[in-house]
Amino acid sequence: MTTIGPVHLVVVGLDSSELKGQIAREMQRASESGAIRVLDALAIQRTATGGVVSLGASDLTPDQRIVYGAIMGGLLGFGATGTDEGATEGAEIGALSFADRNFGLSGGDIRAIADDLPPGTTALMVLFEHRWAIPLKEAIQDAGGVMLAQGIVRPEDLVAFGAAIAANSAEADRLIASQDMRSGDAQIAEA
Repeated sequence: MTTIGPVHLVVVGLDSSELKGQIAREMQRASESGAIRVLDALAIQRTATGGVVSLGASDLTPDQRIVYGAIMGGLLGFGATGTDEGATEGAEIGALSFADRNFGLSGGDIRAIADDLPPGTTALMVLFEHRWAIPLKEAIQDAGGVMLAQGIVRPEDLVAFGAAIAANSAEADRLIASQDMRSGDAQIAEA
């Protein structure tokens, strides 16, 4: 059985005037190094005049897109219903949708997304597999490990978390000081 690495979805909003191919080059570099595999990528641009331009890409062959679509659809179908029938139906739908269309989106879906974009901006959606993590995932499975939690923590999240800790710490210090003052008042009253 083939092990699938963790799959990551990234959606980014961009100012179209700043796009010079740098994102595509970096995705290609990461893909060619084997660190990731781009399962699906779709850029939807609303031009300054209100037109719509879209461009899709994938590292998968058409046959691989069918297989991955079936796997993802099956997992979604099982998650939605909790049944084998749901998994089977999801796999069939996923295989067909993923095989022919980026993110399973129709032309109408793409236009609807573009309608929500301000002129001169681009929405980029990338679904990629962390290939570098497959040996780690297999080692964890071989050791009987079970995933308890996972997530992406951005530097900005750590800054916000640190600020929340500081605010809560300051509030706790204030409450303790207030309590100490009341205790001191009570001791003075007893004397």
